[in-house]
Amino acid sequence: MYNIYLGKRSITICECDVKILSNPNSIVLHISEGYNFENILDILDNSPRINDIVIMSNDICPEDIFKKICSLFKELNAAGGLVENEKGEILLIYRDDMWDLPKGRQEPGEDIRISALREVEEECGIDKMVMEDMICVTRHCYRLNDEFLLKHTYWYKMKYLNGHNPVPQTEENIQKAVWVKKEELNNYLSQTYPSIRDVFIKAGYHTLLQ
Repeated sequence: MYNIYLGKRSITICECDVKILSNPNSIVLHISEGYNFENILDILDNSPRINDIVIMSNDICPEDIFKKICSLFKELNAAGGLVENEKGEILLIYRDDMWDLPKGRQEPGEDIRISALREVEEECGIDKMVMEDMICVTRHCYRLNDEFLLKHTYWYKMKYLNGHNPVPQTEENIQKAVWVKKEELNNYLSQTYPSIRDVFIKAGYHTLLQ
């Protein structure tokens, strides 16, 4: 299964036998060979009330559908971190009225793991993190100057043991950077993006979320 997010909306690509719990603001597309995938962009542009698009096919495997949809966008890579300190608290940032995780674009020629560390350092004013395993890759599409972009964000677990308080990078419109106790995470993540919740779930924090 693949998920591509557009803010709080999503495109889900899955096998036909996967059960999808839909709502009145979702549509399911059963497609076949020869389908015009640009129709997906038309739906995103012209049907703002549709929250979720679920794409299934008996003829095309999910991976091939995903590749075809990616070809509609200009693609770029980003990276970020789910950082835990010595107290077991999690680092969150607050930007554009939403709680988020620190992340940013990969620089040309830069190793994606270095991108993740650099972005956490720049956005939160902390350094000397210990890099751990990759959690997952999330995908987010958006329109910029009449062009659809697709951002692949690589997420890593990190440990921070220096004990310093984070400092938000205000020039990037980050208003807050805070350490949050695990038992309080759900209060914050009720005001975040679906893709960020996915990162926490895949990192093993699903029991803390409602």
